[in-house]
Amino acid sequence: MKTLWTYSHAAPVHGLRVGPDGGIVLLDAPGGHVLLGPDGTPVDGSRRARVADLARSATRRGPYDIVTDDDRLTLLLDGTELEGIELDGTVTAVAAARDGAMVLAGTEEGTVYGLRLPLTEAGAMTLLDKEQDLLRHPDATTARRAAHLYLDTGSPCFAVRRVRRLGQRGALPPGSVEPVIAGIALQHRRVLRRDPGAAFEAGRALSATGEDQAALGLLQRAAADPRFRSRALYTAGECFRRLGAESAAAIAHEQAAASGPGEDEKRVLYDLARALQEQDRHTEAVDRFESLLAWDATYEDAWQRYEHSRNRARSAGPAVGRRSPVGSAAGLVRDLEARGLLGRTDSRIESYDATFYVQFDHTGVHDSVKKRLEMVQLLTAVEDPGAVAASLDVGSGTLRYPQVLDRFGVRSYGIDLSDAGIHACVDARWARRFAVADGTAMPFRDGSFDLVTCMMGTVNHLSAAQRERFLAESFRTLRPGGRLVVSAWDPACRFQTFLSFYSPAEMAQLRRRLTEPRVLREECAAAGFSGVRTTPFCTFPDWLATGADASGTSGADRLTWLADLDRDRVAGDPATVGQMFLLSARR
Repeated sequence: MKTLWTYSHAAPVHGLRVGPDGGIVLLDAPGGHVLLGPDGTPVDGSRRARVADLARSATRRGPYDIVTDDDRLTLLLDGTELEGIELDGTVTAVAAARDGAMVLAGTEEGTVYGLRLPLTEAGAMTLLDKEQDLLRHPDATTARRAAHLYLDTGSPCFAVRRVRRLGQRGALPPGSVEPVIAGIALQHRRVLRRDPGAAFEAGRALSATGEDQAALGLLQRAAADPRFRSRALYTAGECFRRLGAESAAAIAHEQAAASGPGEDEKRVLYDLARALQEQDRHTEAVDRFESLLAWDATYEDAWQRYEHSRNRARSAGPAVGRRSPVGSAAGLVRDLEARGLLGRTDSRIESYDATFYVQFDHTGVHDSVKKRLEMVQLLTAVEDPGAVAASLDVGSGTLRYPQVLDRFGVRSYGIDLSDAGIHACVDARWARRFAVADGTAMPFRDGSFDLVTCMMGTVNHLSAAQRERFLAESFRTLRPGGRLVVSAWDPACRFQTFLSFYSPAEMAQLRRRLTEPRVLREECAAAGFSGVRTTPFCTFPDWLATGADASGTSGADRLTWLADLDRDRVAGDPATVGQMFLLSARR
């Protein structure tokens, strides 16, 4: 849209109307009305029109919709953004001329804009009629011909968005959308870079058609907009990976995971908090609202609702005997807390890991969240740890899980290719439960254990041949009816960060070796296991776990919420992907 003229008013603009001939604009003002001519200048009394003759124009004109969001005004053509413009303040009033050739907008700053549309209403209708003619009998050339039709409007950005939208509707033949958008992108990269949304769609298409280097600039431009940052950075990371730039790929993936919530994620947080508030669960609602406000303190009425719940929580005092939702992890989490397994300062197990990770010069607050969620998943899969007489943890590192299971009365052992973690962190008592050994050739008799575990992505360091031997050895050393539990990183997750001590190069190398849940299930079944199932967990980016170790939000309550969030997401959508997944199987 082109700005034809502006008019500065002394107060915020709260109403705009257009005269019957489209030539006179009425500005509703607190002290009366101001009449403007077609060029935005005030008119004298002889040209004044009666208010009754001036009808307020709707924000829909024929095929157009006019949408406002804070200081941005967007023109939609049949639901697809045609053009957008940012004004000098929050848009408070909009009107459209009767011929559909001009839009008027007023702002909180007191400015009235006269904006010329790229297409008249008649021109827009003609464009849509031609589009319908093309779509009546779609063939392999339809997407390309439609793109030329849209490019004739002078807007490559609209062409990209419209082709993508028609593809999503199923109006274009499968497989034709990405090559056409990629073609537009290669010819109009400079123009597309000015529009983050179009840049993202163009970058996606270039990536999908093998033009990874060309895609990167557009994706990085799109990443400047919070709406597309996470997805754009993740796709850029995949481009870098295919180009062999491993460190760049790992950095892009890490940035994607840490980029904060988009609009959809903010809405989920807001809705969760409101639901808790409406159930009078105000202490929990405060926690959810704070997670949202940390990223967007102006989101709708979140701050007012937060203060309301905070006041109610304070006046109510500590919650006593509150019943947890059916299926909640609260009972299990409380048990872990009672056994000293949630990372308090007196937890030797947590300090072992912390000491070990210091050797890598990095520690991550998100690491403990992933490990605690993994612990919940493991104990949920085991069902009754008290029924497990003996267990073995493969790739045990600092004997974390043997120590966890020992709290439940399990005689637990661990093996690893290195004893560095044992020497650095574990006392002599536990050293007797550890052996330097290979998980593909375990030094134990057949049927020695009721439970074999391989946790925190250890299996992702194995080749396919090594996994086959590991599964065979697990099957051999388990007693009939024994259980195998494995946790692994999911290659389909776009917000994955692994553990904090990995370097970018190590992350890139690990990412190449990830195994899909389906493949691991098939390998496990081929090894003779039954009842094989996988469950995603940590189904949220790291930003949602930020603050999990903070006073007032850590421990059992926070862990219960995150575990329940995993459960609810998986129950609501079986295709949900998490940063990790847990495989469980019976011998």
